[in-house]
Amino acid sequence: MKNRLISSLLALLMLLAAIPTVRAVEFEDISSHWAKDYIEQATYLKMFNGISDTAFEPEGTMTRGMFITVLGRLESIDLAFWDSEAAPQFFDDVSPTQYYAPYISWAVCNGIADGVSPTSFLPDAPITREQMAKLIAFYIQHMRHELQAPQDAVIPDSFADEAQISGWAKEPVNVLRQMGIMNGLPNADGAVSFLPAKTSTRAECAAVFCRIYDAMMRNGDTVTYPTHISFSADSYSVKIGETLQLKPTILPEQAMFCDLVWRSSQQEIMSVDSNGFVKCTGVGSSIISVYTPNGLHAECTVSCKEEYARADETKEEKCQRLFGEVVSDPKSYYAGADGYYNDADYLLAAQDMVDVKLQVWDLNGSGEKYTRYFTIQVHKNIAATVVQIFREIYEGEEKFPIHYLGGFSHGGRSEHTIGTAIDINPNENYYYNSKTGEQVGYYWKPGEDPYSIPLDGEVAQIFKKYGFSQGIWSSTVDYMHFSYFGT
Repeated sequence: MKNRLISSLLALLMLLAAIPTVRAVEFEDISSHWAKDYIEQATYLKMFNGISDTAFEPEGTMTRGMFITVLGRLESIDLAFWDSEAAPQFFDDVSPTQYYAPYISWAVCNGIADGVSPTSFLPDAPITREQMAKLIAFYIQHMRHELQAPQDAVIPDSFADEAQISGWAKEPVNVLRQMGIMNGLPNADGAVSFLPAKTSTRAECAAVFCRIYDAMMRNGDTVTYPTHISFSADSYSVKIGETLQLKPTILPEQAMFCDLVWRSSQQEIMSVDSNGFVKCTGVGSSIISVYTPNGLHAECTVSCKEEYARADETKEEKCQRLFGEVVSDPKSYYAGADGYYNDADYLLAAQDMVDVKLQVWDLNGSGEKYTRYFTIQVHKNIAATVVQIFREIYEGEEKFPIHYLGGFSHGGRSEHTIGTAIDINPNENYYYNSKTGEQVGYYWKPGEDPYSIPLDGEVAQIFKKYGFSQGIWSSTVDYMHFSYFGT
């Protein structure tokens, strides 16, 4: 019994010896600084280091790399993994040997921060006060922390320069104001300003992080992290305009509901959201990667191929291709409830339009054919088809000459307002309504004028091959007009 008691006392003495004495780090450049207490607390808690044994540089600029490092220290992340060769590396300008590299990897894998581009983080760039607020908000959200304002918190009623705060930062700034974490700076008139674009100093950040530390409620919940993540296949395919959901296998089952971070190597043609939904907007392939909060990752290749419109498509299939749903009147898809278009409706439609650059033949003053280019706007979900149509016209035997092309437009209510109609050489391929006598263009003389389009010629046949109709109806002819829905 005596020996057991002595062993217990020795163990207790060893434990007490391992607990550091609360002692402020003595920096010579903070003795009279307003943030002295914060700096001493932040360095004692090992969130910050000095720039030397005797200097903290309180007015030094806080960089993106520094800030993410302090966030990781606040979270007490395990550097044993994030420093290892297995830890993911994301950015060309973040060397694995830099002090901030493991913290940046951790922040990206947890959805807290990302680069300014797919390959660049700019770790040495200064961080502004509103950027700091946004990153703190992401940290609180993704690490599932809760904050409780300290009793002695200084809470301004509002910020005098609230209108100058960027829209994406307004909510985080307001939350941190209400928690007494980011208090702003007093003006000469007594009001308080946030100064959103001001570069943050090391002293300001030390104060903010100490307030976060004091406000953070720690519930002690144990987090189950994945030990395995993988896809069932190495490659997948998706059609332009369609969406594919990737569902990785995650083990153990308790970790299936952890937050994942998704990235696409070719964001300009393929996007992926936080739920693994991949959407293709252009032809090509992209590596889709998924990361767990503890740095495991899996990847696969997703290819997006051109799938052109077809002559045998039904109206319902065409609606699905264009809008993702069946509608009774495609021409009114973007219009208001009355079926007519106003300026707001045109702006809505314009969001679904893309520019296509088309290579065509034309005639010079001597009647010789030469190559020229037109750029028109069409609906994004038939853009590849339109490019293919004009590629075949250009490469065809007729080498049909084109001096005018029209696509998406804001005029009236027609297929032009949904980006599914194209006009070619309107003067030589006129529109005429026999009931009203209305006429646009001068004539239609195929075989006589080289710009007039023969009904059974190569141009008409190529458009027909891809499901487009030339404008010929019982009481109206519109020889210039080729439309996807035939209206």
